Amino acid sequence: MSASASRKPAAEKKEASGQKPQLTKRTKRETVSDDDPFELERQKQSEKVTPLLRKPVKGKMFRVVCPMCDTPGFASPKIVGKEVKCRNPECLAPVFLVPDPEAKDRKAAEQVKPQEKKKSKLPLIAIIVVVIAGLGGGYYKLTQVPDGSELAKPFDQLIITDPAGRSKQSDNDKPKVNPLVKDTQTKQQPSSKDPVTPVSTAVVQKEALEKIVDLSRLRNNRSKPFSRRLAAEAYAITGNIEDSQGQIERIDAVKPLLPFYKIFPLIKIGWIQLKQKSGPELKKTLDQTIELSKQIPEFGGRDSLDLVARLAAFWVAAGKEDLAIDLVKKYQAENSLAQLSASLQIAHETNQYDFESLIDLHHRWDSPQWVATTLILIARGYPQEALNWAALAPDSMERTEAVTQWSLAQIEQSVKQKQKPEIAKIQPAEKKLSPTGNALMYARCARKLISLKQPEPARVFLTKSISFLSGTPVPTPVTLGNIKAISEMALPDAAPLDFLAQTYLQIACAESELGQTAEAVKFLNNSVQTIRAIAPSVAAVQTKNSEASNFNFRDQIKEALNLDSSDRLRRGINNYKKQLRNLKSAAENRQVLLVKLLSQATRSQLAAQAWKIAASSQQATNDNLKDTLLETSLPAVILESIDQKNNQLETQIKTALNQSMPDLSKEDTLIKQTTSLVMNGKPEQAAYEINQSDLKKAWKGQLSLQLLSSLMNQSKLKEAIQFTTAIKDPVLREDMLNTIGAVAAIQGNIAPVKQLLDSNRYTPTESISGYLGLISGIQATKKNDDASTSPSKEQPKNL
Repeated sequence: MSASASRKPAAEKKEASGQKPQLTKRTKRETVSDDDPFELERQKQSEKVTPLLRKPVKGKMFRVVCPMCDTPGFASPKIVGKEVKCRNPECLAPVFLVPDPEAKDRKAAEQVKPQEKKKSKLPLIAIIVVVIAGLGGGYYKLTQVPDGSELAKPFDQLIITDPAGRSKQSDNDKPKVNPLVKDTQTKQQPSSKDPVTPVSTAVVQKEALEKIVDLSRLRNNRSKPFSRRLAAEAYAITGNIEDSQGQIERIDAVKPLLPFYKIFPLIKIGWIQLKQKSGPELKKTLDQTIELSKQIPEFGGRDSLDLVARLAAFWVAAGKEDLAIDLVKKYQAENSLAQLSASLQIAHETNQYDFESLIDLHHRWDSPQWVATTLILIARGYPQEALNWAALAPDSMERTEAVTQWSLAQIEQSVKQKQKPEIAKIQPAEKKLSPTGNALMYARCARKLISLKQPEPARVFLTKSISFLSGTPVPTPVTLGNIKAISEMALPDAAPLDFLAQTYLQIACAESELGQTAEAVKFLNNSVQTIRAIAPSVAAVQTKNSEASNFNFRDQIKEALNLDSSDRLRRGINNYKKQLRNLKSAAENRQVLLVKLLSQATRSQLAAQAWKIAASSQQATNDNLKDTLLETSLPAVILESIDQKNNQLETQIKTALNQSMPDLSKEDTLIKQTTSLVMNGKPEQAAYEINQSDLKKAWKGQLSLQLLSSLMNQSKLKEAIQFTTAIKDPVLREDMLNTIGAVAAIQGNIAPVKQLLDSNRYTPTESISGYLGLISGIQATKKNDDASTSPSKEQPKNL
């Protein structure tokens, strides 16, 4: 292997291309090492180099300094441009090229000489390049549409587009900028001082539809199929079925192929046909949705989840209840993404965008899509079908959730219509639930009435709730007995006990909100005791583990279990330790449930009572009642929730903890930070905190919508826009712009939002979402809107 051999392929390649091979010359020094494969070659070359002399002699007066070791030497002036050898025997790179000091001057002189003009080939090359580029671009445009439906990915996108469409760099390529510093772009935000010309809703709707279609044609969409889907939905919302179907056809004309996207606008069309009782047309639409539903991705993220509740509600209203049940069961999920999707679908289909009250960041629905379907049916004017659907939920807790949401909707509707909320209004729901379920439902209704400033009816509903538990004994906490008892112990099913504990908690919170502290403490203690009936405490299990490590434990278990052989003794010890591991896992779950329960109580005016329970539990002498709650995030939650004037309790908590305060959970910390920033007029900084957090995107999406709703409820449109624009997630930004558009239209504040969207500040897909929101809000304000009219009882079923 040699240097000349390594250059040979390159020379042959140039000869093959019709060019003369050029001799290469090494212009830089290279060190020689023991494992250098070119060492032999370089040693041969070094034999031909001129060695430098220590002193100048006649004819060799030219001084040269080694660039490696700075050792001077002398040679003939003829060695300029040639290789010489350093006279220092220890030099690491003794062979080097002698530079020519006059080379720069000669080069400059050569450049001054006039060169013979040759006919340039650049024009011909340019023409060829343009023709090739044109042909290639035309072929690409005709055969490819570079789209990618990021909605099909459950909020795990790595590339974030610039909200103003100014840059396509990924975040990793951009300099890190802290938006906490004053941003000059905020001057572009519409303010109350900017003159905004009022416009009619008809004109806005017409222009919005035209804009949506124009924007959906642009190639820089996040997803052209998604944009066409929104365009089809926009026309369907306005009742323009013909143009909606035209946009539906365009969904198949762009890539990637996502035929199930057509279901979204078809559902909108189906609701119109249901209202108009157009049998043949409705049957055709229904058949289309059934056929297309076979192509819904099983793991399609937001795409699938966003479709499930809408489609299930439409099918139930059209008499296809069995299909709806199978659909929800197949795609049902409980994670943060499912919670976010359910909240958004409820908002879109009911035109109720108050995420501030709709989203509970500390509570999850066990079956969010089942609940969403129930509320959509109510909004569409199918209350009885909604109740029947809610009662079909397979799990008792899921069924109670859905039926309770049905009851809350009936209560809220009565109050809005200035009617007296009576128990008879929700009594049909009693037959659908167990006694515990009914107790929970009535307690939740009582709390809803309290929030609606209806304390007297609330007391009636709360009394009804308590009556359902009159025959239910409060469970006894689990205790760990001797070795034999532990070996034979079987823990109870945790789900029913957790369900009962939540029921007691809701009653306690309602009593507290009505000012009945003594009753609230009673039911809160019942709730804690019920959780303790699920499993032993961590302290009790640790004690038993310590006993199993004693030197005489073998004799104890042998006697307790009557183990008469060494083999049986070995199996008995292994089984006992396995049982203790299972008990430890259950005990840790018990502590988690207790922290969650007492945190909920703390946020409902029961902070002092929760602290008392936590402190006494920490100091309990009975291991079965001892829970180390002060080492969790509970004390921090209590401190955050207590009245600022309650200095005595604050001092008591800090003293008990020796000033060592456990941190809030990451979720609670982010909620606290962002809420404070939004309240203090710093929405962009709140968005920055959300962007920087490593929590799940779907959960951050719920928080963002809640904060946005808070701003919109206070008519702080400018701050809402600043907050939305600063959010990094593009899909979430689309949802937020859609919400801004809808709420602004409902509030009669269309002009500034339209002006913002017309300014081309956002990406095409974001602008389309905003325009669709405006159209949804405009339609929601109309008296004959589908959401406010009930269908005829003669509506045909099982089409």
